[in-house]
Amino acid sequence: MVYLFSKTGNQHGFSLVELVASLVIAGILAVALSTVVVTAMDGYVVSQNAADVSQKGQLALARMRLELLNATSVSTATADKIVFSNPDGDYELEKKTGGVITLTRASAPAVGPKTLVDTILVTYGADQLFAYHKAPGSGNWSAGEDIALLYAIDITLKFDDMNTVFSTSVNPRANRLRVAPRML
Repeated sequence: MVYLFSKTGNQHGFSLVELVASLVIAGILAVALSTVVVTAMDGYVVSQNAADVSQKGQLALARMRLELLNATSVSTATADKIVFSNPDGDYELEKKTGGVITLTRASAPAVGPKTLVDTILVTYGADQLFAYHKAPGSGNWSAGEDIALLYAIDITLKFDDMNTVFSTSVNPRANRLRVAPRML
């Protein structure tokens, strides 16, 4: 008679102990690999957010600088708002609630508020969005004074993430000061 299973022959396969040990090792490798992948993805997200904030800040500052460079008069000048005229018309730059900075054209053809920077702006605390200066050593400039005395407008943007701060200084061309650029 022929036996289907031989007790004396070589046995093939894995024992239960070997199977459990290989599953434990595979689990440890999977956890280590997933930790590496998650860390890499977190780094990618952080770098994307930093690039996004940098681009928004640089574009907003460039636009504000361009508009204020040719200012011929300023009717309102506060820490969060400036109303000015340039050869293209009358404009208003304002930091609104929720940290939105808008540019509005008030003269014809009037254009509603356009968002320059959205809600990523933080509360400024003691700092301000706009600061107005006379020539060095002459003090601060205010809206009631002649624009010829306005030496510089400092603009500071602060963002939520990683305490990012962008700033620039604008010397309006129409101020007729010797150190400022001239309108052609």
